[in-house]
Amino acid sequence: MLCFAISSIISIENFLFLVFIIFIFKTGYYKLLWLLIFIYMLFLSPLAAILLKVQERRYHVLNELPQDVSSIMVLGAGGIPEVGFPVYQRLGSSVLQRCLEGIRLWKLDKTKLLLFSSQGREGYPSQASLYADFAMDQGVDPARIFLLENGYNTESEAIDFKKSFPQEESLILVTSASHMRRASKIFSKYGIEVTPAPTDFKILIHPGGYRYSFLPSSGALIYWNILIHEWLGLFWVELGKR
Repeated sequence: MLCFAISSIISIENFLFLVFIIFIFKTGYYKLLWLLIFIYMLFLSPLAAILLKVQERRYHVLNELPQDVSSIMVLGAGGIPEVGFPVYQRLGSSVLQRCLEGIRLWKLDKTKLLLFSSQGREGYPSQASLYADFAMDQGVDPARIFLLENGYNTESEAIDFKKSFPQEESLILVTSASHMRRASKIFSKYGIEVTPAPTDFKILIHPGGYRYSFLPSSGALIYWNILIHEWLGLFWVELGKR
C-alpha cells in the first residue's frame, strides 16, 4: 500500500526535481536555487492552469444560434490522411473537438452552411476534406458542407472565407477556447463579425472544486505552450494594426 501511494506521487519530473534539490544542497551550489525556482514555476500546474482558465473562460459555450448568420466555420487544427483508419482517428484531438462542436451546432439549425477550413500537403487530401468526411460520417448533409482549402493559418483562413463569401459580414466561429480571442481579432480585421463558439476547453472545473497540485508536472508545459503561443499571436495581431 505504501509503495502504491509513493508511486502515485513520484513521477519522472518529481524524481528529477528531487535529485536536483539534493544535488544543490550536497554540492553547495546555492546560486542554482534561482534556476530551481524558475524550473519549479515552469512545471507548476496551478499557475499555468489558472492562467489558461482565464484565457479560455472569456467566452461561453454557444447554445442558441443567431438567426441572421448563415454559416458555421470550423477552423483547422491538423489531421493526417493515413489510409486504413476510421475517419475520426485521422483527426488530432483539438480538431476532433472543433468538428464535434461544429456538427452539434449545425444540428441545432440544419439550414446553416457548415464550413471546414485548412489546406493539406500538396498532392494529398486537404485537412478540410478530412473534417468533412468525419462530419458526413456523423450524419451531416453533404449539401450543407463547404470546404475552404486554401488556409494554412488563422489569418489565411479568414482571407479564404472573405474571398469565398465576399458578401458575408458575419459567421459563427468554432475554434479552441484558448484560441478564440486571437481568432476573433483576426476575423474582425477583415470586417467579419464573429459569434464565438468555443470548444476544446483544456481546463474543466469539477462541481466539487478544482484540485490544484503543487507538485511539478510535465502537463504544465503543455499549458504554458498554449499560453505563450496565444500571447505571441495576440502581440503579432496588435502589432499588425499599427
